[in-house]
Amino acid sequence: MRHLAPAVLLLFVACKSEASKASVASPGGDNPHAALPGAASPHSEVVSTSGGLMPTQTAPRILDKLSAGRVALGPFSLQVPADWIEKPSVSNMRAAQFELPGAPGEVEVLVYYFGQNGAGSVQANVDRWVSQFTQPDGKPSSDVAKIEPATFAGQEATLVSVSGRYVARAMPGGESVDKPDQSLLAAIVPSPRGPYYFRLIGAQAAVAAQAEKFRGMLASLRIE
Repeated sequence: MRHLAPAVLLLFVACKSEASKASVASPGGDNPHAALPGAASPHSEVVSTSGGLMPTQTAPRILDKLSAGRVALGPFSLQVPADWIEKPSVSNMRAAQFELPGAPGEVEVLVYYFGQNGAGSVQANVDRWVSQFTQPDGKPSSDVAKIEPATFAGQEATLVSVSGRYVARAMPGGESVDKPDQSLLAAIVPSPRGPYYFRLIGAQAAVAAQAEKFRGMLASLRIE
């Protein structure tokens, strides 16, 4: 048995070396908590990780262009404001993302899609979004948040707006976000393929400046 010890040790070192090489060669690899290159942003986060939902890296994707300046988003088509810049999505959970006019990272629009079953109930997502904001006077954000029904593409949707200090995890396993004077304007829109989650988030003044365009984009949704 003593003669076997060096061989076993060499085999262990070799296996460990190969594992290290594999982790370097595959950023993100099979680790569901690994950060996704290009996916993180100052305000980005996963809508829900319930039910085993975890982000994985994908090849960069952009929305297909249609006629009359429209683009395809899953079962929808929509009109994107001319001064919004689409950024490639590299997460399986992110359907689209846009950089908006203003200082870099100040405001953005993120669209999430989690499949036919979505990411929990509408109320669960609304509650979680609102809970990520705190108020300077200590009042619960649920007391100041505005939740309203809406209809987009013939679907009964939900609009959420709330402002305050935004505190949330950027991504599973990523750094937390803690930003004062932030606003969120978001919509959950059902579709024949499952719900889509639209989020306009950033500095309060920047969100206010883009809110009308965001609502206009939602109003332009059509199921094709």
